[in-house]
Amino acid sequence: MEFKNINKILIIRLGAIGDVVHTTNLFRSIKKQNPNIEIHYLTRELIKPLLVADKDLDKVITINPAFKAFSSYTREFAKQLKAENYDLVINLQPSLKVKALIFLAGIKNKLVYKKSFKFHAVTNFWKTGLKAFPEMEELKNLNLYLPEDAIENAKNRLKDYKRPFIVISAGGVYAKRQGRTYPVEKWVELGKKIQEKYNGTVILNGAKEDKEILSPLNEIPNTLNFIGELSLVDSCAVISQSDLMLSGDSGPLHIATALGVNSIGLYGSMPAERTGCYCSGINIVSTKECVPCNKRKCKYLKKSKKLFAPCMEEIDVNLIMDKISL
Repeated sequence: MEFKNINKILIIRLGAIGDVVHTTNLFRSIKKQNPNIEIHYLTRELIKPLLVADKDLDKVITINPAFKAFSSYTREFAKQLKAENYDLVINLQPSLKVKALIFLAGIKNKLVYKKSFKFHAVTNFWKTGLKAFPEMEELKNLNLYLPEDAIENAKNRLKDYKRPFIVISAGGVYAKRQGRTYPVEKWVELGKKIQEKYNGTVILNGAKEDKEILSPLNEIPNTLNFIGELSLVDSCAVISQSDLMLSGDSGPLHIATALGVNSIGLYGSMPAERTGCYCSGINIVSTKECVPCNKRKCKYLKKSKKLFAPCMEEIDVNLIMDKISL
């Protein structure tokens, strides 16, 4: 298919947070090559605050995540998209309901993302646009732009605390995909060792549903506990002011790398070559023989009440400490 006279495009990625961050180099590369092109991005309301301040997007559109293929809501929403007269849609969320939405919107020119484990996710998303923009450059770094008021609020929240600021993102314990979270007791051990050496402030990051299980992290000296307390954009702004991010494979980890924050990612079930820290940061990969299995459910946890996969339990706290430089 030959693409000509592309002046207005729609990019679609509804989630997850880390995936949306990984798509940003695609539209950034397109905009760099074609400064006058108009780019709209369709996502969920939750993720919109991460994109509204982006200088390379002209419009961010949100959709109800519960929409269904060919429902009355989808038909009405498709009419709104059709009225935009897009020359091209880049579908980075190739589900049936999104394909139905594009069909109803009557957007004829389309590119569809195909997941590959041969490349990092950032490169994989970027390659999706090559058929329409074969000359676009693959950028070396991720960038994320946050609203200025969120940045100022974060600075005010942290102004009375001692640097270095080390963010521990230990959440996602109850996520459907196992083998991505580090055991809570090991986070506590690591946090205490960090404080013994650096004597700064450990910032705890996570969602409201993680608050109870992560409560032992309060044993770490000089903690600032934001678990379940901040909006997504405010949490990102706090991360932007930090000196180090420590996390399993998660949205906050990828946000940190896109914000230029020194990061260390801990990897078990997921392939670090595909979802590790992109171009900056350090990936510590478990040496368990089954890594990476890339499976949602760990075979070792099927008949166990344990929450943490053996691959993540295997990562030694001292190994992480050896990688930290502040």
